[in-house]
Amino acid sequence: MKLAKILGIIIIGLILLVIIIGLIAPKKYQVERSMVINVPRELVFEHVVYWKNWNAWSPWAENDPQMKVTILGVDGQEGSTYKWVGDPKKTGEGEMTNTGVKEKEEISYHLHFIKPWESHSDGYVRLSEADEGTKVTWGFYGETPFPWNIFMLFMSMDKMMSKDFNRGLELLKNICEKEFQTLSSFEIKKVIFPAHSFATIEKEIGFDEMTDFFRESYSTILQVMNQKKVRMIGAPVALYYTWDEQSRKSKLAAGIPIFGSLQSEGVKTIRLSMASAYTIDYHGAYEGLKYAHQALNKYFQTRGLRLKPPVIEEYITDPMVEPDTAKWLTKIYYFSD
Repeated sequence: MKLAKILGIIIIGLILLVIIIGLIAPKKYQVERSMVINVPRELVFEHVVYWKNWNAWSPWAENDPQMKVTILGVDGQEGSTYKWVGDPKKTGEGEMTNTGVKEKEEISYHLHFIKPWESHSDGYVRLSEADEGTKVTWGFYGETPFPWNIFMLFMSMDKMMSKDFNRGLELLKNICEKEFQTLSSFEIKKVIFPAHSFATIEKEIGFDEMTDFFRESYSTILQVMNQKKVRMIGAPVALYYTWDEQSRKSKLAAGIPIFGSLQSEGVKTIRLSMASAYTIDYHGAYEGLKYAHQALNKYFQTRGLRLKPPVIEEYITDPMVEPDTAKWLTKIYYFSD
C-alpha cells in the first residue's frame, strides 16, 4: 500500500509537472526568411502566385524529385490548392490552399500536413521594393497545442526550417535572375507589318491542345489550298486573339499567307491591314518562346502601350528541314492601339 501510495504521488507529481511545463512552454511559432532578388517585382510575383511554378524553387521538391503534385481550382486565385504526395521519409503528404492574393505584393496560404503526422499552419510570400530589385520574404506561423508544445522547449522550429526556407529563396533568386537576363537580351524593334491575307482555322482551345491543333490545322489548310490551287506566299503563322492564364485557354488561329481569298468548310480567309508593330526575332526551340513574349509584355507595360490583338508568331524555319532547334527563327509581332 505504501509503495502504491508513493507511486501515485510520483505520477500525480509528473502530471502536474507536465501541466506546468505545458503552461510555460511556448505554443506559437513563426519562421521567416528574406532575400533580395535583382529583378522587377512583377517577374518574381509570377513565380510565387502560381502553384504550377512552386516545384521549380521548392526545396522539398528538389529533395524529393518523385513527389507527385496535383493543382486544384483556378491557379493563382484564392481557393486554389496544391496537393502533394511524396516519400514518407522526405515530404510525406499534404496540401496548401491559397487564402488570399495581393497583386504584386503577397500570396498567403494555409498549410495542412497530412502524413506522416497531421498539423496546420499558415504561410505567406511577401514582395516589396528594394534598391537592388525585389525583397522577398517567405514565412509561416502556427500554434502547437498542449502537450506537444512541451517539445518546443527542446527544439527550435526556426532552426529546423530556416535551412529549407533559405534554400527555396536561393532557388527562386537563381530562376528569376536567369530569366530576367534572358528577357533583357532580346532586341525589340518597331517595324511596319505589311498587309496580309491568311487562310486560317480558328478555335478556342486549352494550352495543352495547341501542338495537335497546329499540326492538324496546317495540314488541313494546305490540303484545301492544293484543291483550290491557291499558292502559299510566306511562312505559316499562329494568331492569338486571347490568352487566359487562369483558364489556360486561348482563342487563336493557325494561318498560312495567301494571295486573294480562300473559303471552304472550316477554313476562312482573314485580312490584316498594314500596321506598325513591335517585333522580336527569336532563335531557338518553341519552348523558349515564352521569354520573348514576356520581354514584349514588359516592354509594353513599361511604356504604357496597349496591346491590340492578334499577337502573331511567324515560323520562318521549317522544323522538318532544319533539325537543329538553335537555328529555328520565329518572328513575334505585337500591335498597339
